[in-house]
Amino acid sequence: MKTTNYKTQLGIMEQQRQKKRQQRKREQEIKRKKIADLVAYGKEKEKQFLDKLKSTYPSISDNNEDNEFASMDFSSCDDNEFIEHEYKHRIKYRHDQFVEGLMFDRSKLRYMDYRVRQGIRQIVYWGCSDGVYCWELTDIDKQVDEFTISTNSNTQIDQQPKAIVYIKNKYLKKFL
Repeated sequence: MKTTNYKTQLGIMEQQRQKKRQQRKREQEIKRKKIADLVAYGKEKEKQFLDKLKSTYPSISDNNEDNEFASMDFSSCDDNEFIEHEYKHRIKYRHDQFVEGLMFDRSKLRYMDYRVRQGIRQIVYWGCSDGVYCWELTDIDKQVDEFTISTNSNTQIDQQPKAIVYIKNKYLKKFL
């Protein structure tokens, strides 16, 4: 009788493990879909913004077409001036809604600094509810007071905290 009871308990435990595995699998699939939806939404908004930039930068092109993981979204070369552009869609927020300012990933600042030292202009744009704002990195040593570095994460996708650059509100310029 003890053997039957033990086998029954093992069967129940296995069923419970299987249910947990299925639940984890469903949760992971939901998370993957959420990330894919956010990425697709971001790409759509980048393409819309690219159309707006074409009036100012006629030669602008989408870097993500050739490389999905391009460091900057767009690049242009008008009047022999090469510029790389990054766009952040933050339409839910006003540009000055957060005391810290508007943000982007710290690794992008490193890349931008490297490219500026090569003579390539670097501009970041944020599409906010009150317009499009931008900031240009020209010399990181002279602009150190224009930003702060902290950590943040995207809670929509359970992202781990990572280093973020906040551009202070007073250094943001209205673009559109």
